[in-house]
Amino acid sequence: MNNSIFTESQTQYIESNFGTISSIKPLQEEASTRRYFLIHSAKGKYVVCLDDIVNLDFISLSKFLEKSNIHVPHVHSHNIDLGITTMSFEGEKDFGSLSLLEYKAKLPLLVNLLLTLQNLDPPEPVISRRFDTEKLSFEVNLTREKYQLFQSKFHIETELTQEMNAFLDETIGYLDQYPIQVFTHRDFHCRNILLHPTKEYSLIDFQDARLGIPQYDLASILYDAYYPLPRETRKEILNYFKSRSKDGSKRFTEAFYLQALQRSFKALGTYFRMVVDHQKVKFKPSILSCLNQLEEIIQLGLFSDSLFIFVRSLRNELESHEEFK
Repeated sequence: MNNSIFTESQTQYIESNFGTISSIKPLQEEASTRRYFLIHSAKGKYVVCLDDIVNLDFISLSKFLEKSNIHVPHVHSHNIDLGITTMSFEGEKDFGSLSLLEYKAKLPLLVNLLLTLQNLDPPEPVISRRFDTEKLSFEVNLTREKYQLFQSKFHIETELTQEMNAFLDETIGYLDQYPIQVFTHRDFHCRNILLHPTKEYSLIDFQDARLGIPQYDLASILYDAYYPLPRETRKEILNYFKSRSKDGSKRFTEAFYLQALQRSFKALGTYFRMVVDHQKVKFKPSILSCLNQLEEIIQLGLFSDSLFIFVRSLRNELESHEEFK
């Protein structure tokens, strides 16, 4: 089959594993250099990932999670020189495609999946990296940097204040010293959980897993800008998780909202980057959704007024901005 997606060498490699390719379909676009394609071949359906560098962490963690009875894509093969990884087809739709009623019914399943992950004995490379001050600061600083570019591009007046920056830095210090560290997916949101044709789910995008506090992935799914949840649903799931978590400390809820703040601020930077650096306009609604969630986090966490003023001011600006209406 002639195509303009794969090189001749890549096509030969794929067909040597799976037979003649009959069709190729691009899958969900990623906020990274990775590109995924669903191929139909003589042997069935498979997913092909193209990247500048084959992610060996994904391959090793896929094997580890499979052995731990976590449903993930099965890696069939990879070729470093060709920048290609082939894996099982796990479904085209993700949890973000569910109705709110269906999604709410699935949330206990996701919480139980998180609890299972957090009870694993973390392997390499997870055990060698964690959400420490360096990593958390990098994420927050990236948002600060991308916001300056976002301000310039769209002529935004709202400023990050010194008081707000100081509070974020204090938050990082608190999270770095939190005593409980567990296996953390790092990007646990609705688009990274596929609706498998025969299984309850299939978890993807776990190659950057690291040690973090139990509330990190919980904050990711409850304050997911791709799928905003009602406040009462968030509170219900928070209590459900808390009653089953290995973290039984009195600081659980405080740590949750501080982690939700850091995690959502980091996500905001990702959306700034996609809009400014990559001109991906489809991420514009996620910016507004993320700001709405940050406002709730700040209110429930009883955080600094400077945070609330920034979020409310930026949201008001964007809601009246010609390119964000």
